Amino acid sequence: MTTLVWLQRELRTRHHPALAAALDRARRHNSRVIVAYFHDPEQTIGAANNAWLAQALPRLQADLQNLGADLWMLEGPFQSQLNQLIERHAINDVFYTFQPGTPFCHLQRQAEAVCRRTHTALTPFETENWLPYARLTNQSGKPYKVYTPFFKSLQGRFDELEPVPSPDPSAFKHCLPAPEAARALPESLQQLLTHPWALKILKHWDIGETAAWQQWQRFRAQTLSDYKDQRDFPALDGTSRLSAALHFGHLHPRALLFDLIADQAVNTLPSSSHTWMSQLAWREFARSILWHFPQSEHHAFQPKFERFYPPWDSLSEADRENYQAWCQGKTGVPIIDAGMRQLWETGWMHNRVRMLTASWLTKNAHIHWLDGAAWFADTLVDADPANNTMGWQWVAGSGVDASPYYRLFNPVRQSERFDAEGEYIARWVPELAALPGPQRRLPMDTKPDLLSGEVPYPPSRIDLTRSREQHLARVEQMKQRPQS
Repeated sequence: MTTLVWLQRELRTRHHPALAAALDRARRHNSRVIVAYFHDPEQTIGAANNAWLAQALPRLQADLQNLGADLWMLEGPFQSQLNQLIERHAINDVFYTFQPGTPFCHLQRQAEAVCRRTHTALTPFETENWLPYARLTNQSGKPYKVYTPFFKSLQGRFDELEPVPSPDPSAFKHCLPAPEAARALPESLQQLLTHPWALKILKHWDIGETAAWQQWQRFRAQTLSDYKDQRDFPALDGTSRLSAALHFGHLHPRALLFDLIADQAVNTLPSSSHTWMSQLAWREFARSILWHFPQSEHHAFQPKFERFYPPWDSLSEADRENYQAWCQGKTGVPIIDAGMRQLWETGWMHNRVRMLTASWLTKNAHIHWLDGAAWFADTLVDADPANNTMGWQWVAGSGVDASPYYRLFNPVRQSERFDAEGEYIARWVPELAALPGPQRRLPMDTKPDLLSGEVPYPPSRIDLTRSREQHLARVEQMKQRPQS
């Protein structure tokens, strides 16, 4: 008997229910296990995700080899690669962990088709969560659509949380060694490691399970106590920066939660710890929404917004130029450009600034949230389908628990509040660094004395006041239209 453990975004050796179950079965029946990652270049999230994978997979391979096992890395069309592996190695059962969103749901449907055709058992583990999403419903048995009652319900059910099982280290001897070709990093990922942009991003990160736990311990010891007060200030190192490690499954979210709470009662946690826990729960909320409403990844959650934002094909040349300027960090609004340049340089952006950049694109530039989400998916190392979708729909006003249509983040006021001296702007928009702190925050067209070319920075492409008024007028028009 041979069991395949198919990895998607669970790149770790501990706190791994599917792997633990497969190895336990192998120990009891003296059978075999194959641990495999399938890389289908046609079914990926984006370039930054692939860059992370190019380092994460070799790190996982090393971790498994230290335990006496191998990671099989197979490249090519997923269905054919899975079919070949099942047939060549007489695999009886495929264990995998359910993941929501694109490309995972499509891959999982393809796995179902292959296993039906080959008469192979397919066993899903819905364990990459605090609690199964089917159980996270309100008193009417319907899924929560607002975060606050969702989080309150989750806190009230902490007694239902179970520790995440880890594999018995001695059981890894039941893993089949990989052929030499399957031990090597997939060729397309090897090539990515020669790309200057990928290398530039990766130099900002320590990748893998061990590095992720070390980052958590540093954050807990040095930063967590100030998290509540510092988390919204992008110039400060006030956040955990664990989003990518959670996305790739180097850490299990429930294992983090248990480590945070330890032996304390939830209601006795320090305020900063409780605030950080609530942010971790936003990830659970996003995944719950995508689990219950998978169509929300590509369509407005609120139907009235389905045609509110124009499709890409209908955009004018000026609109497309605004989009390109946004991607390149050349909008002429300092805090927006700082965020977009941080993203391009590091594959990550502070969450406060993510909201500001998304608001500018959707509500000031009137460009579809799907187009913004696509850029984030390609350039964020932590581009999780659930978080990315919910974040964009929240800002655009079309999602669950959405930012009200009348709320447009004013980037200048937000800069004044959260980057008062322009330190964040100075780091990522160095052409403004020589200006006095408060002057860095303002678009150039508000500083006519500096438009002589002495500061090589463009004026704002969009008038923030006029575009706000235009957005509100469009919303009023939408409200007058009959809803189908």
